[in-house]
Amino acid sequence: MAEEKITLDKEVFKTLASGTRIEILKSLDRRRKTLSELSKELGMSVSTVKEHLDNLVRVGLIEQKDEGYKWKYYELTKKGKSILHPEDKKIWILLGISGIAFIGIAYDLFRILHRPFLAAAPQTVLKEAGRYGAEVVSEAPYPPYLHIAGLLIFGLLICVSFRHVLSKRGPGPKNSF
Repeated sequence: MAEEKITLDKEVFKTLASGTRIEILKSLDRRRKTLSELSKELGMSVSTVKEHLDNLVRVGLIEQKDEGYKWKYYELTKKGKSILHPEDKKIWILLGISGIAFIGIAYDLFRILHRPFLAAAPQTVLKEAGRYGAEVVSEAPYPPYLHIAGLLIFGLLICVSFRHVLSKRGPGPKNSF
């Protein structure tokens, strides 16, 4: 999987140096908004907010969506979202790896617990198996404590990762940037 790189050049840094532009990014992180909504929310004139929006559009942090209606909406681009939430990609990677490990450990545990136990077989079966060169298992299988611990750990990681992802999508302001 190729990692996407976010280039922060001199213009992006200049744009992000303004507290108003950061507030606009945070506001657009909650949902897309019109120029008048942002103006009202920030308590600034429409022309001042428009100037800030133009700067954010120019460096590629937000985009203007014209869907053929009277109002034009502004929303974050991928680059803007990545700047506000750089940890999201790492959470998805952790979630994927934990899921794969969980499935692998669960499969191995299932395989261990459901294999035929030759120790419980009658002696004639054991003799026949030995005659044909088969390996004879005469002891009970070990308790799979490591498998159970692995399932618990990776299950917990999956739950924590999902909780983090879902809390980012919930209502209310986000505590980022």
